[in-house]
Amino acid sequence: MKRRIIAFILLTALCISACGFAGCSKPAALQENIPDDNVRNWYEIFIYSFADSDGDRIGDFKGAADKLEYVRDLGFTGIWLMPIMPSPSYHKYDITDYYDVDPQYGTLDDFKVFLDRAHELNIDVILDLVVNHTSNEHPWFRNSKTGPDAEYRDYYNWSDTGGSGYEKINGSYFECRFVSTMPDLNLDNPDVRAEISDIMRFWLDMGVDGFRLDAVTSYYTGSSERNIEFLSWLNAEAKSIIKPDCYIVGECWADEATIASYYRSGIDSFFYFPMSTGNNGKGIIAGILDETTTDRGDSYAYLTTHLEERFGTDALMAPFIDNHDTERFNGIMGLYDMPRVKAAYGMLAMMRGGTYFYYGDECGLVGSGNDPNKRIGMYWDDITKVTYAPPGATEAKYPLGSVKELLADDNSLLNYIGNANALRNAFPEIARGTSSIIEQEDSDICIIERTWNGSTITIVLNLCREAKSVSLTGLSLAGILDANINQGSGITYNGSTLKLDPWGIAILN
Repeated sequence: MKRRIIAFILLTALCISACGFAGCSKPAALQENIPDDNVRNWYEIFIYSFADSDGDRIGDFKGAADKLEYVRDLGFTGIWLMPIMPSPSYHKYDITDYYDVDPQYGTLDDFKVFLDRAHELNIDVILDLVVNHTSNEHPWFRNSKTGPDAEYRDYYNWSDTGGSGYEKINGSYFECRFVSTMPDLNLDNPDVRAEISDIMRFWLDMGVDGFRLDAVTSYYTGSSERNIEFLSWLNAEAKSIIKPDCYIVGECWADEATIASYYRSGIDSFFYFPMSTGNNGKGIIAGILDETTTDRGDSYAYLTTHLEERFGTDALMAPFIDNHDTERFNGIMGLYDMPRVKAAYGMLAMMRGGTYFYYGDECGLVGSGNDPNKRIGMYWDDITKVTYAPPGATEAKYPLGSVKELLADDNSLLNYIGNANALRNAFPEIARGTSSIIEQEDSDICIIERTWNGSTITIVLNLCREAKSVSLTGLSLAGILDANINQGSGITYNGSTLKLDPWGIAILN
């Protein structure tokens, strides 16, 4: 096995059924088979840019609720909502009230309708929980800054001397590691922890299924041990006291070793950033599919076994390739080579754990540069009704057209991702099983046996531009993921030879 791409994986880790979605049965029909656990196909939604119901061209809960069948039909079984609480900013990571929703998006009743409808469709919903900081317009901080004797003074980290990460106001310095409008909370204060407990209880009692924790490496700047201690407390508080089966995933934007250490907190999942475009602009999957890479199959096999050895098979991984903070993956890959782009999403879908997809990736959305460019509106069917680009956006491009057009095209990226999720829903072994690699001579082919709950499936990936044949006996073809519908000769199996189109993926059992 050549080592160039395997070395790339290590470097980035240490640094930052033939009947498919577009055909007869949609993934919705398969969601009844999903085990009752926290392993889900997650879809990240920015309400501001997703779907508008009232014509003001700002997304809202009613608009998002109207699109839940779309999310379900794409095979997504979980939704992560970016912050929905009141905030003076468009992104809402600076919260002014933890017990309400931003009026731009609607009311608490509107949110509850959205939540209940999602649950009717067997879609879990988790909320972005931002507890590293608040807005400087939060009543706690507005009181805190009035002086040393203020009631909420100790809710924040005040200093007489300041330093890096501090700003001065009224003769004193407050910690604000991101920007001055986001003062850091004093997480050592038992009253602040009690507030956080009450906040989690409020939303969990309402019915949300868990939280995505923002910026977990920033709770105590420079101290992983204190961050882990706080996460252990938060996890125990949410599950032991409030809701034992809630799901929590943390944003640990760090190298692999640091991410692995954070699992000691007991938190269910942490995003695997080395796989994403946030890894200095290029993640592991993009690296494996690079034009200069050889031995792609061997490299994907190595990635699979490496993660299980590094994190253990009990860890619930959270693989992803982009999100609201990173350059859109479609821009990194280049949509001119659609079969290779599809292969990247297919490789993600075949990973263990709960996969995360960013809204609009299925439609070919691109975006880079400042954050607003990465959070533009969904183009459903009428370009004049797309939500306004977030403040500060400098471009909004829709290279593949509207959702309506993509749904009608059996060979679209959207339908490919629907097919990928359908396989994950039909074969729970994909996301939950332990892996064994079947070695073979062709280094562009990867063959994985994955076993869960006494059942074993075989996943075969052809990660190159040429059609390939693989000798396998005693199995049945159970599902396919074809990047070349209407172009290649198809994916077939005669009981002894599996024929794969370029970039083709097959499931056998």
